[in-house]
Amino acid sequence: MTATLLFIHGFLDDATVWDGVIGALAGKVGVVRYNLPGFGIRKHAVADPREVTLESLAAEAGDILAHIDGPVIVVGQSMGSQIAELVAADHADRVHGLVLLTPVPLGGTQLPAEEIAPFRALGGDADAQRALRVHVSPNLAAHQLDRLVRIGSAVRPDVAARYADLWNEGVSDTAASSEFTGPVLMIRGVADGFVTEELVAAISPRFARSDVRVIEKGGHWVHIEYPATVAAMILAFTRAIVEVAA
Repeated sequence: MTATLLFIHGFLDDATVWDGVIGALAGKVGVVRYNLPGFGIRKHAVADPREVTLESLAAEAGDILAHIDGPVIVVGQSMGSQIAELVAADHADRVHGLVLLTPVPLGGTQLPAEEIAPFRALGGDADAQRALRVHVSPNLAAHQLDRLVRIGSAVRPDVAARYADLWNEGVSDTAASSEFTGPVLMIRGVADGFVTEELVAAISPRFARSDVRVIEKGGHWVHIEYPATVAAMILAFTRAIVEVAA
């Protein structure tokens, strides 16, 4: 039995942020990735940002998942982890595992208005995005930082504001225990100024079977900084699931 990884990117990013991880996987497992509406080649796909919800994003991921043969492991980073958990719970018969990189809580970060405001204003502001990325991922190489800023700068201001609200507000009335009961791998970076050790420690107990791995110098974009390390962790997790299922 072989498994396919379904990659879901985070806020202000697009599907190309997985290039390094997918390259490091070297074809040892199937991969599917796509752009969330409003990002990358789909930057014009959102007519009314108010119509975008975490639930609608999870439904779209479910439609993509339905066209994948065999078992799936969903990989989500940052805001993508919220979508990943929702789609995994909705398709537990197909999703055999969940990988959450630098995750934010399904119930949202719940930042007050004055703290979420700068995130809502990031769309189209390259300088502000650069400062944010440096703050939460201080070990990004210059070319990695430049690439991320180029990707994020293309996001419309109204789309960026809506997505910031989505990850901050999360899903209302989120249960103490996740509806996804399969194995979960969580990966965080010690240098991440946003998803801290305390935040991950609050998220991991929601899952019945979770394992937290740490990359010492990793930041919020740990998959950009250390793609080979992240790929090795994901591959080991995937192989363990496949062996058990076999």
